[in-house]
Amino acid sequence: MGLLTDHELNMFRTRFLCSLDKLAQGIVDNPVSSDQVYRLAGIKGFRGGLQATDSLVHDAVTMEHVKLGIGREIMLTDKGLEWCKEICK
Repeated sequence: MGLLTDHELNMFRTRFLCSLDKLAQGIVDNPVSSDQVYRLAGIKGFRGGLQATDSLVHDAVTMEHVKLGIGREIMLTDKGLEWCKEICK
């Protein structure tokens, strides 16, 4: 388990993925900095912002909503884009 608890992951998952969708402009495989997504999501209160970001990325990869790019880049998958279309309104 990372820095975030299961409850925190559930609480922040939507904000994180909707922020990614916004930055990726709803385009699959459009690389975006995971740190930029975390900042846009406005998730506060964690001393280890980098670790919190990594926990959210790991969660999204596990759920197959995101795939990893180069360095700290992440990209929406088809499954992630469909999820965002349903949830991020």
